Amino acid sequence: MEYDTRQKKAVLDLLRSSHEGLGARELASRLDGVGLSTVYRILSQARHEGLVAPAMRGRERIWSYVGSCSHHLHGVCASCGELVHLDEELSGKMACLLASKGLALSEDAMISLICPKCAKRGK
Repeated sequence: MEYDTRQKKAVLDLLRSSHEGLGARELASRLDGVGLSTVYRILSQARHEGLVAPAMRGRERIWSYVGSCSHHLHGVCASCGELVHLDEELSGKMACLLASKGLALSEDAMISLICPKCAKRGK
């Protein structure tokens, strides 16, 4: 049964407005009346719906809102957690390179990278 709740809207709105990935504990601490177990349940459901994607920042799993932009790949900065939308041309080239080796990306693939700001700072 799929339905939207006030809590789900709050979690997705916070992820949508964030320029970086957020962990489940951070989401729960920023949202009044939304417990950690509820956040985990919402993230799991939203991942299944293709609305969010997980990535790792160090040892922490962070989540980013990807919405309906399934036509290109996403990356997350391993240093600051910023979500990076990779353009369709680069996404296509990466898919072709992988296909030449018999590989394919999963629908929710998230590439770990270093964003330009962190690269400039030497992180």
